[in-house]
Formats: sequence, C-alpha cells, structure tokens
Amino acid sequence: MAVLGLYEGHNAGAALISETSGLIVAAVEEERFSRIKNHDARPHANGMPRRSLDWVLSVARRHGETITTIAIGLMDPDALAERALVNFDSAVRDGEPQRLTRAQELGLDNSELRELPRSTQTVRLERAVELLRASSVAVDDVDLVLVEHHLAHAAAAFLTSPVDDALVVTLDGKGDDLSGSIWLGRGSALTEIALIPTEHSLGHVYSAATVACGFRPQRDEGKFMALAAHGRVDRALDRELRRWLFFDDSSGLPVSRLNRGIVQGPYPDRIPGFHNSRMTDLIAGCDRIDVAATVQRLLEEVVLQMVTHHLAATGEHAVVVSGGLFANVSVNNRIGRLPQVRELHVHPGMTDSGVALGAASWAFTQRAGHRPIALRDLGLGPHFSEEEAVAAFIAAGYRRQSTTDPVEGALAEALSRGFVVARFDGGCEYGPRALGHRSILAPAHDPEALRDLNDRLGRSQMMPFAPMVLAEWAPLLFSGWEVLRGSMRFMTTAVDCTPRARAEMPAAIHADGTARPQLVDPDIEPNLAYILTEYQRLSGRMGLVNTSFNLHDEPIVCTPEEAAHSAATARIAAVQVERSLLVKDSYAGCD
Repeated sequence: MAVLGLYEGHNAGAALISETSGLIVAAVEEERFSRIKNHDARPHANGMPRRSLDWVLSVARRHGETITTIAIGLMDPDALAERALVNFDSAVRDGEPQRLTRAQELGLDNSELRELPRSTQTVRLERAVELLRASSVAVDDVDLVLVEHHLAHAAAAFLTSPVDDALVVTLDGKGDDLSGSIWLGRGSALTEIALIPTEHSLGHVYSAATVACGFRPQRDEGKFMALAAHGRVDRALDRELRRWLFFDDSSGLPVSRLNRGIVQGPYPDRIPGFHNSRMTDLIAGCDRIDVAATVQRLLEEVVLQMVTHHLAATGEHAVVVSGGLFANVSVNNRIGRLPQVRELHVHPGMTDSGVALGAASWAFTQRAGHRPIALRDLGLGPHFSEEEAVAAFIAAGYRRQSTTDPVEGALAEALSRGFVVARFDGGCEYGPRALGHRSILAPAHDPEALRDLNDRLGRSQMMPFAPMVLAEWAPLLFSGWEVLRGSMRFMTTAVDCTPRARAEMPAAIHADGTARPQLVDPDIEPNLAYILTEYQRLSGRMGLVNTSFNLHDEPIVCTPEEAAHSAATARIAAVQVERSLLVKDSYAGCD
C-alpha cells in the first residue's frame, strides 16, 4: 500500500511513500522528462505532469505497492474561493476600490470575477483527476486528499525532517492565495500559527527586483542573489524601499505595499508587470549591483525579524523551512546565525518541486498516525541499468576504460591530475541540487579552470561554484556550520568560510566569503566519501567543486542520452557511469 502525491502547478511532479515501510520511495519533477526548466503544468502552460506520474506509478508496480491514497497539492475549490474573496474584499475595503474595475478589463461581470477562484481551481482539480484516470489510477476506489499549497510546503519541510519539534516557516511567491505560513511542528502534528496572504508576498518583491534589473522572473533570482555580494547598500534606495516593505511586529508578519494601486481581481488573477514597473521606477538611477545588495539585505532583515518574533513566541530553537524563497541560501545562512537557533533544516525540494512530496507526506501522516522516514539519500528519481547507460556514452564517442576497483578511485585520480569529470550513478536527485548522482566534479583550487568550465557549459560567470567536502572536514573549513549541518547535506544554505577553506578551495568561495557546500556523510554516501578521501590523498587538497550535470538553462540530466550529450558538448574527458569509467580520447588514463 502506498500514498501517491501529485502536483500540477509550477515545478510539477509526483511522489510515492510506502505505507508498509514509511519510506519515501520516489519523487521526481516533470522537468526531468520534458526538459523544460521549472515545468509549469497549469492550464495554457507546459502540459500536465504525465511522465513523472507514469514513472512513479511504474515504481509502485515494481515494488508491489497498491495505491490506497492520492494526495493532490491543491486546496479545495470552495475553501479557496472563500479565502480569495475575503482577501480581495479586504483589499477593496482598505482603500483599493479600483480593483473592482478588473471585471470590465477581463470582459466579465462582477459575479463572474468573484467566481474566478472557484472556477479556475475546479478546472485544475478536474485536469488532475483526468490525468490520473488516463494513467489507469482507480481514482474512485481510493482516498482522494486535497492538500493546500503552503500546508504541503510545511509538511514536506517538517514531516520529512529529522527533528521532532520546530518552528516551521514557508515563503514563496504565491500558492492557493498565500505567500507564506508559520506553523508549530510537534511530533506528527502541524499547528497553524499565521498565514501570509499573496498581497504581502516577499517572493513577488524579490522577483520584481530581479526583473527590474534585467533578469528573468522565476528563473534568475539566484543570479540576482549572487550579484548582491558584489554591491553595497544604496542608502537612499534602502530608505525608499522600507516604505514599501517592512515587518509588522503587532502581527508578526511582513507587510508589502507593492500592490497598492493595482487593478487586479481575486486570486489567481495577477499582473506581474505592475510590480515590475513599480520596482523599475523605484530603482531608477541606481547601479543594479547595489540594487541587488540593497534588496537582499532588506529581504534578509524582514525574514529574520519574522523568524525571531515567532521563535520568541513559541520557545522553539529548531527551524524548518520550505518554499521558493528559501532557495536563497544567503537568507538561510542568516537564519542559521541567529543566536537562538540551534538547528536549521531547509527542505531539499524547497521550490514547488516539493509540493507533491509534501502533499503525500501530509496524507501519509494523517492515515498512518506517524511521519514517513526522514529523507537521507535524495536519489529518488529514475535509475538506469549500467548496460543502458554505458551504451549511450559509447554512442556519443566515449570508450570504456579498464580501471582498478572501485571506479571512484579512478575518478579521484583523474581529478588529482586536473581533469573535470562527471558522475551518472544511481537515481536522479530530487530537488534542484545535484548531489553526486548527476554531478560534474572539478578541482576547487583553480578559478581560471572553472571559468573555462562555465564557458563549455554555456553558463554565466556570475554564479559561484559550490564545494563538496567530507563532513569531518567542516570544522576546518567553515564557521557556524553546526547549526546548518542538516541543510549542508543537501547544499541548501550558505556558510561562512575559514582561511583554511580559502586556501584549499578558492574557486568555490563567493565574493562575500561564503560557500554553499555539500557535506558528505560516509554512512550515507560512501562512494562520494571515497572520491573525496582519495582525492585528498593524491592531491593534498580538501574539497571538490560539485556542479549540476547539464548545459546552461537545462534541467539536471535524467537519462543516459542526455548525460552523454551534455558530457560530449562540454568536452568532459572522464565520466563515471555506475561501476564503469567512460573516457574520451583526450583523457590519457592508464589501461
């Protein structure tokens, strides 16, 4: 018996939890199959998550699991309509009567405008059910559970984490007419503390600044964050922005006024161009590097004030977070440095890629009375046979190289000789980070070599590389790392670097003196630990660069054919494919 999770929104995907074992058996995003970054399955977008659903169902059949519960990451249409209209009417009462003219702009009467939340959510639910039926799921014979968007984020974060008690925070752009939520997690229960309406979205403010600086929304926020480390706070801009975004101590929540004056109907109606234009006016005349630094600092300040407020109110010392805003590793680092925080766990699928697993985790816990087993290895996506994978690389011009056993030793030797290598091993990672299953690895001491790697991958030089290190090296390389240890396993937070780190791996340290490391635990990832240990023995250096196995603007590779194409295009000389080493003629290894 198993619980199936499904999400058909932005970052659509599917997940599976075994009721028998409590194990998270599978979790995958549709982008891995469609090759469309952040695949959006909402109506009129990229199409439903058919392939991720079908793959998860194939895993269920292979494991002999019968689907007993389906959890969809959507709020009930009637409940959503009630929430959305309360929020819309509140905005009108608070001095925004111009929003009522949105009906005329859309060619609707007022009753049709007010019906939008229910009608659009109903269409989404119907499409999800149709998809399930088309995939031969007996929808009428199982329990169907609808899980509100931010409850799914909170469930993914807390119920799959290793802590029993925590303050749980979710923040993103919007979902089911919320942009965030605060919960108290105790055991298997999540108790709602506060909800943050879309109106006050921190994610929308950050996205608007990203666009105003010439980047793409819901795609380049990471570049905007990286840019911030190179700038200085513009005091005049900071004063102005604080009129539009601030923390309200009385409610314990952020307040955004970026929506003031907008002509916009109830959720899901949104006009991002309004926010983008307003932000463009606000930053006029400022250097975009300083804009990034100013917006980043203000965002961090507001989030820290909110977290501090609720830690004091609950008496908690562990914090668990999810939602797209927590892809911002600098924010996560700042939370971890709060003196009252003893543990920070950032869910590894913090974007909407985690909604399917969150919905499944919530439904599983409600049904079983206990939580699923905490996440450890994230290789929860498609896994291919060694023969199939090797054949794809040979077809792309690679040849099999005989090696001493294990193959990880040969990979470490190649790295010690300065080669860039790649790994295609085990299941594709769940979430946006490559953690060694679909990774490109490189020495971390030569910035020029890594700039060349970026050129070969077609990537921007703006983004910093991330290091992979053994957990036992953390005290030598990082400061304040203990609180962040759980998040560092999944490469979901920045951490401050020591002088030793700057000497060992200068190419993997950002301009602000931080890094976004992956801590490798030998008990969980023994093969990765072996590579790192052997590389240190051969080179005398601690740490490697770990970057995702894909070309610019592509999702992380999933299939052997995609991996072979990316490796050949980027001129990667040696690739570990399961237990085999595949090399190009440019690699002068020892037969």
